[in-house]
Amino acid sequence: MAKLPVLVVCSHSSYFVPKKIRENMLLSDRDIKNEADLYTDEIFKVKNAHYVEGKVSRLVADYNRAPDHIELEYQLARDGVVVSVNEDCKQVYKEPPTIEEILKRIAKYHDPFHKKIHDYKSEVKFMIDGHSLRSVGPEAKNDRGKERKDIVIGNRHFTTCPRTITVKALEFFKSKGFSVALNDPYEGKYILGHHCSRTGLYGLQIEVNRRLYMNEKTLKPHKAKIKALNSTMKEFVEFIDFVV
Repeated sequence: MAKLPVLVVCSHSSYFVPKKIRENMLLSDRDIKNEADLYTDEIFKVKNAHYVEGKVSRLVADYNRAPDHIELEYQLARDGVVVSVNEDCKQVYKEPPTIEEILKRIAKYHDPFHKKIHDYKSEVKFMIDGHSLRSVGPEAKNDRGKERKDIVIGNRHFTTCPRTITVKALEFFKSKGFSVALNDPYEGKYILGHHCSRTGLYGLQIEVNRRLYMNEKTLKPHKAKIKALNSTMKEFVEFIDFVV
């Protein structure tokens, strides 16, 4: 099957942590798994689009943060390419990684991931950055305790995709019966900002609410719902190829 000129990226689907790094973590296995955008690889990976996927947990190196976004005030490091506090405000490490260790992770994981995206740019005209979000804002976020929409679309405040296409994307998901928000609570981070623009490769971040397809307490998937969402994303790829 020939692929359409659309690239789908899943940066946070993995919860794999290399053994040496895992031994230095304070988090439980469930904590680590819960940090991932679970099952987004099954939702967003469609046969009609090109695809790039992250291979390690965002706790190892966050592909969706700038490689020079390094926080060394560890008690406050809730953001950055390597965090020391997770979304639930739990300390990640027994001993925080040094700057040298962080730079090694960037070279080993972060740089090759973004090179793959870069290499696709001559073949595609649109990028979808696929994520999931918790149904209620976690402790470390500004919307903590608040219910979230089914689908959150981000365009970094219209800097990565024109308004006309953004509105059509919003209408597409509304037509499928989803509640939809724009840039709230997530507008897109480094992947979208680094690779996409209104004058180059267009791109949108799409966040799918976990309550649509999994049990958030047990972290177990609802297979039929994931399959239905995957069909929706396949249809969206065809739709976006038509409107761009």
